[in-house]
Amino acid sequence: MPARRASPVSTEPPLPYALARAALGAAVMGVGLGASVAVGIAAAELWGLDGFLARLVPALLVTALVVPTILFLRRRVDGRPLRGIGLVGPLAAVRTAVLGCGVVLAAALVVLGGATAAGWVTWRAVEAGDLLLFLGTNALIALLYEAVPEEISLRGYVLTTLRSRYARWVAILATTALFVAAASASVVVGAGLTRLLGVEPFPWGVVPPGEDPVSYAMLLVVFGLMLAYAREASRTGSVWTCVGAHLAFLTVNRVVLSAGGTGVEVDLASPDVLLLVPLYVGVAIVALAFLGERTPRPSPREVPRSA
Repeated sequence: MPARRASPVSTEPPLPYALARAALGAAVMGVGLGASVAVGIAAAELWGLDGFLARLVPALLVTALVVPTILFLRRRVDGRPLRGIGLVGPLAAVRTAVLGCGVVLAAALVVLGGATAAGWVTWRAVEAGDLLLFLGTNALIALLYEAVPEEISLRGYVLTTLRSRYARWVAILATTALFVAAASASVVVGAGLTRLLGVEPFPWGVVPPGEDPVSYAMLLVVFGLMLAYAREASRTGSVWTCVGAHLAFLTVNRVVLSAGGTGVEVDLASPDVLLLVPLYVGVAIVALAFLGERTPRPSPREVPRSA
């Protein structure tokens, strides 16, 4: 009698387990960000830090807490390769980061250029030295504080985990929802921990102080969708495309919307001009989605666990 052929054993985790892993990855980001901000405030008060150094401490803490934890979850808990979450080699990382940054800058240039021509945005004095200093310090803080840890955890670990078991559109929407949840969790954790540490407390809430909850959530949703599409814009699925797009978004917004300290003076015709931000993000989404459709995607299924 012929032996029965063994049926293939699936290496994929159950659907609920994949969702739980993704939620854990988002929680790492939310808790890590909130804790780093609170500890950074305590360190600034203890050591008398202000300005750039006061911002650098929590930025270093976020990356130091979040990135190693995500790498541990991916390699040791899940037993999966780091390349699967978009951590490609150095040359591909630089190339795809430039791609993400370039797409967002081009979208902002088109929208803000049109707004400038229409008289909605007026560019006044530009101090080249101050602008270069701002761009350098802003890039360092933005990368360490937000772009690198958020993209490795959310568009890297979370999106990859969800794509292994769910349809593409479900994974993108769920990752975006977890992005919003992580941002809210960071505010709650920061508010609680500042009180435990006995430093100037954050107000309780689910959005940063001074932000309108609805507007803030809507911007995060649009921003999160842009970053999810950025992950698929390159052949390698590099997470560094998301990092570049994230950095460009933060830089443009801070130059245009900051009250000072950027080396550029910008006047907005009315508060409604702020709607240009989601508009240029929408243009970037279309461009990134177009690139993604033209780029062959690797299979979303995970490779078998490493021994």
